[in-house]
Amino acid sequence: MHHPEQDELDSYLLQLATSAQKYPPRSPERQLALTKLVNGIVRSSRLGHPQKSQFPATVYENIYDEARQELLLYICEKIDKYDAERGSVMAWVNVLLERRFIKDAINKCQNSPRLKIITITDLDNFIASPEEPKNLTEILQECIESDPEDMFKNEHIEKRPQVNFQALAKRRLLGKSWKDISAEFQIKTPTVSSFYYRCINKFSSRLKEYCVNDITYN
Repeated sequence: MHHPEQDELDSYLLQLATSAQKYPPRSPERQLALTKLVNGIVRSSRLGHPQKSQFPATVYENIYDEARQELLLYICEKIDKYDAERGSVMAWVNVLLERRFIKDAINKCQNSPRLKIITITDLDNFIASPEEPKNLTEILQECIESDPEDMFKNEHIEKRPQVNFQALAKRRLLGKSWKDISAEFQIKTPTVSSFYYRCINKFSSRLKEYCVNDITYN
C-alpha cells in the first residue's frame, strides 16, 4: 500500500542529508542540517527495533539505547557516506542499526555486564529536567561544574565565549527553557540549542565515563 506521508518524510530526510553533504565539516550550515536530520529520524517512528527475543527486556533496552546513540553519532560524523542512489535515508539508517550497531552494542554490554549505560537522551533529560534519580543529576552537575580540563568552558559559540557548553548545561540543570536562555544571551533559539546538542554529542563519552565510574565505584 502506498503511503504519501512516508514519501513526504523520505523526501524531507533526503533533502536534509544532501544539504548537509554540501557544506564543509563543522560548518554551522552542516551542523544545523544534521541536527534537523537526526531529529527527523528519531521522531519518524520508523527507526527499526531488531530482534530482541534472546534478551530480557531491560537488557535489550540498554543494548538498543547504546546502539541508537552510536548510530546517531555515526550519522553526524559520516553523513558523506550516505549514497542517495542506493536507497532512502531510513533504509540506510536501519541497515546500519541492524547490521552494525546492534551487534557492537551487544558485544559491549556482554563484555561489561555490570556497566550502567548512560545515553545521550539520558544526559539531556537529566540536564533539562533535574528530577529523580538525584544521584545521577548531582554527578552530572559535579562533572560540568568542576570541568578540570576546561573542556566545557572552552567549547563556545564563535565569538561568544560566554555562551559555552558549561554555561548552557548549568542553566538547563536549573530548569531554564531554551526560550529563556535564548533571550538571556540574545541568540536565536535554533542556534543556541543546536550548539548545545552538538556539545552533548561531542562530550557524551566523557560524561558517560564520569557518570559510570561514579555510580560503579562510589
